[in-house]
Amino acid sequence: MPRVHILPSETDLLADPDENLLKLLRRHQVPIRYSCKSGECGSCKCVLESGRVKLKKYDPKALPDAQRDSGIILACRALLSEDITIRLIDSDDLIAHPERKLLCRVASLEPLTQDIFALRLHIEFADMGGIPFTFSAGQYAQLVVEVDGQEIARDFSMASTPVDAEYDDVLEFHIRRTPTGALSRLLGTAIRPGSQLLVRGPMGTSYFRPRHEGPLYAVGGGTGLAPMLSVVRTALDNGKLEPVVLFAGFRNQADVYGLEQMEQMRRSHRNFSYHLSLDEAQAGDPPQAVHRPLALHLLEQVADFAGAKVYLAGPPAMVEAISAALLQRGLTERDLHADAFYPPVPAEITPAA
Repeated sequence: MPRVHILPSETDLLADPDENLLKLLRRHQVPIRYSCKSGECGSCKCVLESGRVKLKKYDPKALPDAQRDSGIILACRALLSEDITIRLIDSDDLIAHPERKLLCRVASLEPLTQDIFALRLHIEFADMGGIPFTFSAGQYAQLVVEVDGQEIARDFSMASTPVDAEYDDVLEFHIRRTPTGALSRLLGTAIRPGSQLLVRGPMGTSYFRPRHEGPLYAVGGGTGLAPMLSVVRTALDNGKLEPVVLFAGFRNQADVYGLEQMEQMRRSHRNFSYHLSLDEAQAGDPPQAVHRPLALHLLEQVADFAGAKVYLAGPPAMVEAISAALLQRGLTERDLHADAFYPPVPAEITPAA
């Protein structure tokens, strides 16, 4: 069995042959940044100090050749076949919640727009002896539905807060129904009030850091607003005193949701404000809306990100573009917490020294 020695904690883990490094670390609750789990985002970088791993195919933008040549690997693409030593990068302030399996029943399914629905689940059974399910605001989970003997599974972020889950056994997800969405097409049929489904999670490391003292900017595009609402609500409920600013972006007014909740938070918390950005201007748009791309509006409104943390969720192209702009503006990678959902990557394997 390959042995993984982890620095700087001096921890040793035993892996199964050809086990995925990220899965091994998550199974043992070792704090490590990750997001896409498919070699697209580059979040799960670590330094291979000794030994060799096999790397499955990844996006070169996530791990440039220069970084790979210097010994950096992607944990999500690394398969273990011999003893190695790795060094974790920037593991401070990371929290490792155990990944759980939850049997849930659909409590309600409510339309938020013409194609976005709020799916509220009641947790009926949790593994690990019924210990309450815990997660951090901003994380996501995998919803699993069985149809004709086959499992359909997709990842969605929690719009509810950790308090909702721990004390009320409630999880909420915002799901856009699309013609090609294998799971979203089941809304109203296999997924309807009273039906059961499985939830696996929590996952993701783009979650609220409660120890941070400084401005918080939450940026959500489309249904990426869901985890940002969870982050903002949690920050405000935890008594954060520094500015908390939410930037919500949509294509047009037909996609807009959550305004009532944002207005309520604005009335209740003096340190909270929000911005609404629409790509397309139409008659009857909300009066508080601006008509410019979300990335442009964010950079226009915030001149200096010093001391701030930015939480970001939405379509991959949007997340990548805004992330690059923020890093160029001077925000450090340590203070940028971004999740985007990517399609699976083929499992071609290449060696890595």
